This record gives sequence, C-alpha cells and structure tokens, in this order.
Amino acid sequence: MKLSIILVSYNTRDILKNALMKVYAQSQFQDFEVIVVDNDSHDGSADMVAETFPRVKLVRHDQNGGFAAGNNLGIAIAQGEYILLLNSDAYVFDDSLAETVSYMDRHQETGIMGAQLVCEDGSPQPSARPFPTPWQKLRVLSGFESRHASYETYYDYYTAKTDEDPEPRKVGWVPGTYFMIRRQVIDQIGVLDERFFMYYEEVDYCLRATRAGWNIVFNPTIPIIHLGGQSSLATQKEVSRTGRQLIDIRVNSEYDYYRKNAGTLVMLSAAGIELAWKSMVWMKNRLLRNPQAKIKREESQMALGLVWRKLVHELT
Repeated sequence: MKLSIILVSYNTRDILKNALMKVYAQSQFQDFEVIVVDNDSHDGSADMVAETFPRVKLVRHDQNGGFAAGNNLGIAIAQGEYILLLNSDAYVFDDSLAETVSYMDRHQETGIMGAQLVCEDGSPQPSARPFPTPWQKLRVLSGFESRHASYETYYDYYTAKTDEDPEPRKVGWVPGTYFMIRRQVIDQIGVLDERFFMYYEEVDYCLRATRAGWNIVFNPTIPIIHLGGQSSLATQKEVSRTGRQLIDIRVNSEYDYYRKNAGTLVMLSAAGIELAWKSMVWMKNRLLRNPQAKIKREESQMALGLVWRKLVHELT
C-alpha cells in the first residue's frame, strides 16, 4: 500500500462526505486506503461513512480526544508507505495525491510535506510558517507579518512580491490540514503528541522531525481547497462561546509547545508579549464606541484571562 489517508471527524458529516467524494474521484492515483476516525460525533457522521463509503476503514471513537489522538488511532492501523493527514474540510483536486506521492518518491530527504491551501474562490491561505518564537509572536500580533508578506516569511507565492517562480522549499512547519508524512519518520520519532488537543500538534511534530534530520517542505504547486480558512473567532455581535473555547485551546497548546520545546523562560517571554499586546488592544478599544471595538475589547480581555490562568497553572 502506497498511501494511507486519515481523516478525523467531529460533527462534520456533510463536508466529510464531500471530502471523501473528492478523494475517491481521483483518476491519476488509486493506490491508497482511507481511514476515518470519528471522534464521537452526534450528527450521524460515522453512519454516513459506513453506508456511503464501504471501502473506508471506519474507527468509531467513544470520545472526542482531539486532533492528535484521533490521527494516532488512524496511524496505528495505517498500512501505507506514506501517511496523509487530511482535514475533513479539505478538498483535493484530481492530481493532488499523485503529485504529492511523486514528489515524496523523488525527494527521499523530505520527511513531511504540505501544500498550498486556498479558499473555494481560489484565494490563498497561509500554508507554512517558521517555528514559533517570542519575536515571531510579536510580528503576528502586531500585524507586521501580514502587512509585509514575503515569499520568504509568509510562504504565500500568490501575494508575495517576488520574481521567483513558485517551487517547493524547506520551511519550519506546515498546517495539519494536508500533512504528508513519510513512514520512516513515524518509525523514527513516533506519533503525534496527544498533550495537544488541537493546534500546535503539527508544529511540534515538524520540529521533532527537523531535529531528527528530516526536511519539512512546502509545495506551492499543489493547491488544496480548505473551507476553514481564516474564520473569525467572533460573531458580528459578540465573542461567541465557540470563540472562547478556541482561544482557550490555542492558549493551552501554544504555551505547552513553548515549555516543552524551548523551556520556561521562552514560554514566559512569549506570554509577556501577548499580555502586553492584548492589554494595549483592550485599552485602545475601551475608548471607542462601536460594535467592532466591543468585539476586540472582549476578545482581548478573554485572552488576557486565559493566558494569565495558564501561567498560574504552569508555575504553581
């Protein structure tokens, strides 16, 4: 078996069905198996897979253990030479799998590869990053990173001002949306770290692979539609409950990553930058009286509380 494709689903029945249809519509590559791990969905996702896609290896998990844990369940039964972690909201094109496998076959030093993520209208999404540092965090929080996008820092050849033709290149990490792993990498460094419920599990895994001597490659010549994209954490009127949950998960995963991979001092530095920046955002928007200012004020206040709580937990 050349390729094992793993999709982890949690209440994503309709988009999961579309994602699977795109996979099975491949005409240029057929040497693959598909594994769906359902994280205790309540919308009939698992039953839909069983009824509509009998070829799929379906794992019905009795709890929502998160992205890393779900994918690890799939990896445990995967038989492929390559393992592709594919989000249930990511749609492949007809040549996506063939091109990805072909690149990996030709470049044995590549341990993990990602693709160019695009929205349904073809507009690009950030598809690779350098590894997180406190300095990089400040660049992102301040908006400098997005205002001064470049091929070297933003890894987005659609918008970067460069004369270079798009070509695969080594990067820090690629998103777990479309995440091709060579089997030898898993044999060498193990599976995803399940301390990360969601967010930063792929960052941590790419760092582990890099430290083990493997290249992490972003391939901008392979587009993948990603429905999730740049979705906001807030509704038009107020910060939603879901938004709070996502910020909470992000804070926990991010500072777990810093502490695990860079130590307590770097974690504290990154937290200090976020606390300072969010405090300034809160004070600025406290003086304004418009709906957008209210959202930003609530989001920054929420983040301040969650970061502080995480620090207290880690240091006591």
